[in-house]
Amino acid sequence: MGAWVLINGTWYNSNDTMHHALAVCAFPSYKQDMKKALFSVALLCFVWLPPHAHAQTSEQVSGEITDEITVIGQKKREAAEKLGKTITRPSRDGKPVGRFDAPICVIVSGLPADMAEIIKARIEENIRNLKVLDVAEAGCNPNAFVGAIDNVNDTVDQLREREKWLFEGLLSFQIDRIYKGSHDVRAWHVFDIRNLDGSIIPARREGGGHPGDHNDVVNNVEKASRTMQLRTNLAGAVVLIEATALQGKTLRQLSDYATMRLLASTNDEVTDDSASLPTILTLFNGKSAPDSLTQFDRAYLSALYELPANSRDGQIFTAAASRYINNQKAIASE
Repeated sequence: MGAWVLINGTWYNSNDTMHHALAVCAFPSYKQDMKKALFSVALLCFVWLPPHAHAQTSEQVSGEITDEITVIGQKKREAAEKLGKTITRPSRDGKPVGRFDAPICVIVSGLPADMAEIIKARIEENIRNLKVLDVAEAGCNPNAFVGAIDNVNDTVDQLREREKWLFEGLLSFQIDRIYKGSHDVRAWHVFDIRNLDGSIIPARREGGGHPGDHNDVVNNVEKASRTMQLRTNLAGAVVLIEATALQGKTLRQLSDYATMRLLASTNDEVTDDSASLPTILTLFNGKSAPDSLTQFDRAYLSALYELPANSRDGQIFTAAASRYINNQKAIASE
């Protein structure tokens, strides 16, 4: 399947316009003679060195290479942790990072039916690749919405007035950050704080509110002791994209960008220049965004959904960095 891309208001499949060319480079024969001569000189110099010089040089080179690899690995780890911190909308009051627990029911709106179906299928493929999440069955109630619309800011304002349930439980700082990041995208989640086993948290004890009051003390103690026994479920996710911003984006890019915004409470306040590693989240802020989810993006989602449900922000950054480094090593060894 070729990549679909929007050009001047029309969707094209790259397979329709793809041309194949073969370039053949010929080198003059005298370059081969020069190469042989240089090799002979190098071999002669190597033979002339005493045995202990060979061993010493080899050890020095080996040590230098090891040190260089260590430094590069540490820099990549730091870059991954930095990017993880940059893209994560932080939890407050020590609450766990939000993630889906229930099966995900995706709906895509505002595009031709066939295009919407391709995006939906790709998002569901990304969900299944995580191994720990389920895609809801047909006929499900949507809890992950992606829409291509005009005037995203006005639309969010109208929804806040007319469909208040879409923002249920969000605090003022959570509302404010909806409007941050790319001007072309507005995304948010509805959260559901539960006990670690998924059960509903019991209601607070009535009364209290005065220093030393028995119920007030009990409530505070219970709150402190429950902090590590809570999980933050994502009850719903919304990603709205400015229709005019789809120009030049492939359906795979749109699908993978939406995946990162739906499955995790992330922002896209990152550009080609500021991103410490490639990420699909630069799609609407950069000039040369990746073609799909990057190694870092996959490591981040993997860490988020494979760590315990009560994991905090910092634990996600660290685990994502470790997964990213391990994946890099695995690829290099192939």
